[in-house]
Amino acid sequence: MHILVPEDPVFMTRFLDVEEPLLHSLYYLHRGHMPRDQAKTVARAYEAWGDIQAAMPKFLSWHTPTAFELAVPRREAEGHRLHSPDGRQLISLYAVDVGVESISGLAACLTLLEEAEKDLGGALAGALEEIREPRERDLVDNFRRVLQALRIPAPPALLASLRDAAPAGPVQEVTLDCAQHAEYTAFGDRFCRAVSSGDLFMYTMHRSLYP
Repeated sequence: MHILVPEDPVFMTRFLDVEEPLLHSLYYLHRGHMPRDQAKTVARAYEAWGDIQAAMPKFLSWHTPTAFELAVPRREAEGHRLHSPDGRQLISLYAVDVGVESISGLAACLTLLEEAEKDLGGALAGALEEIREPRERDLVDNFRRVLQALRIPAPPALLASLRDAAPAGPVQEVTLDCAQHAEYTAFGDRFCRAVSSGDLFMYTMHRSLYP
């Protein structure tokens, strides 16, 4: 299946937080203390996350340094420039092919984590509390938002215009027609609601990126 991933700094910050500290910590530091079925669900999710990251354009998925490697600076020759029918430059979207099983693996893990938050005495609940303690962000809610954004269906006309816009190599100029731009605007609204709803200021600022 194809999903659309925007070159959106608000989303990418949340996207990267799903791996580190959440999934990475659960997989490497806490999995051994979980019941077998929970450990398997976490392992499948971590593998699924790796598959999704591998499908991403590299300059996009590693825009922010992780604990294990420094980001490779984006080259101007990479990606494409996206324009509205009247010539305004828009946030670029990339068509990314991911397996349905990868999304399903993440969804199963999210359900597990949401259930664990209600279980104050379980090993997984304790792990989540330990991971969350030094941070201000609710990591499970962040995971929920990112997964919801990744599950937004790619609008067909918009997807068709972007599938041939290579994520690497000579830069391409892509201009949307009116129908495609209408899909772009509707997609942007759904995307921002998934990522930033609940904070009016953040949502308003985020939504302004998708004219």
